[in-house]
Amino acid sequence: MKIEGCNVWQHAAGDDGRDYVDLCLKWGVILNGPGHLGRWPDCRQRLHDEGWSAKKLSDLRRFSEDMVDGDIVVLRLGTKVVAAVGVLIGGYEWCDAFGDVDGWLLQHVRRVRWYWVGPQTFETYALKLGDT
Repeated sequence: MKIEGCNVWQHAAGDDGRDYVDLCLKWGVILNGPGHLGRWPDCRQRLHDEGWSAKKLSDLRRFSEDMVDGDIVVLRLGTKVVAAVGVLIGGYEWCDAFGDVDGWLLQHVRRVRWYWVGPQTFETYALKLGDT
């Protein structure tokens, strides 16, 4: 989906068992992992060697390469809550400060300027337009 020349991405900030919405809003970020093997794309082969799926590697590639400055991000929680909407600022970063978020290795980072903060709840799976 495009709005006036920019892509619209949905990004999960957890689910019923883990909720990182407040972390994303506080620090103005969206996070992805695993990031324990360093920056993308340098970590690609090592992640493959550890047994991470092609689907996960594709997800990290899109997060690091396809998302661009000015794209819109819909931050969701689970399958029915939109927590916030913002715009990406700058490029991909790897940040070890997010290396242990409740045991999750989320060092792949994109900065976001949040313009709307909800939450807004929808019917279950109304937001399921594909992977994060």
